[in-house]
Amino acid sequence: MTSPLLAFALKLPLALLVFLVIAYAGTTDRRIAGVLFTFPILNGVAIIASPQPIVVADAIYPLVIFNCVLFALVISFPHALPPVGRLARGAKLFARVAVWSLAWLAGAYLITDFRAAIPGALILFVTAAIVAILFMRLFWTVARVSEATPGVTAPHIAALMRATHWSRFTSFWANSTGLARIAFFIIAYACLFFAARVALDEKWVGMASALPLPGFFALAALMDDAERSADPAARTKLLPIRDTLFLGPLLVIPFNWAYAHALVAMPPAWSVARYLVLLALWAVAALAVLLLVPRIEKYLDRRSP
Repeated sequence: MTSPLLAFALKLPLALLVFLVIAYAGTTDRRIAGVLFTFPILNGVAIIASPQPIVVADAIYPLVIFNCVLFALVISFPHALPPVGRLARGAKLFARVAVWSLAWLAGAYLITDFRAAIPGALILFVTAAIVAILFMRLFWTVARVSEATPGVTAPHIAALMRATHWSRFTSFWANSTGLARIAFFIIAYACLFFAARVALDEKWVGMASALPLPGFFALAALMDDAERSADPAARTKLLPIRDTLFLGPLLVIPFNWAYAHALVAMPPAWSVARYLVLLALWAVAALAVLLLVPRIEKYLDRRSP
């Protein structure tokens, strides 16, 4: 089993990367950002660090669906969950992340405690697929994601590290507001990570690894920027993030199932191979997002009235 300090050293940079990329992606392609809220980068580290990878993976399946429901609610009702209209900017970020995290902890505790009564991976995957199809057909927004940044379309997110995107990425974060958000995230993540290590049951470790803290921070940052924008329609432009949220479980469930069972089949001594498989699955998951989401987006945008 990975030591707490080593696990933290592995997870913090990845969690921070997820936070930075999701928030930036939300300014370029909101629908890809919606899928990234549940990208399994932290789940994979939790699974590889556990002596019972299948137990951890099994605990995560229903939680990732709950994550999507929670994100959909807070995006749909940004001022009601929680009501922060009169708070200062810094206080809004803190209040939103704190309230969302408490709501998540309450729901996740109940789900994890009654996990034995919830169906397994296959039924949850089929259910998630039905929900994703219905949700996108019923609630797909008419607004085009390219309105967020003129000239930027879905495939451009794959070029994040190119010069043009890199300059936008650094300008988005290399300022006092961006650095304050990063510092707050690191402190909050460290506190929650070490608090989760006192869990005596691996299912609770799985639950903690599914906490979408990077997504909470990214969404709170996007809401803050939308509220500061002079464009009166800026707030409604966050709605396309909601469109693709429920595609997340269709990515996470097979990813976690495949990786957990691969670890069980591999000898413990194959430590390097275990990480190579994790990297390969991450690459496949990222490629699936970058290739499939723009196609889904193009098809549904064309069908929208």
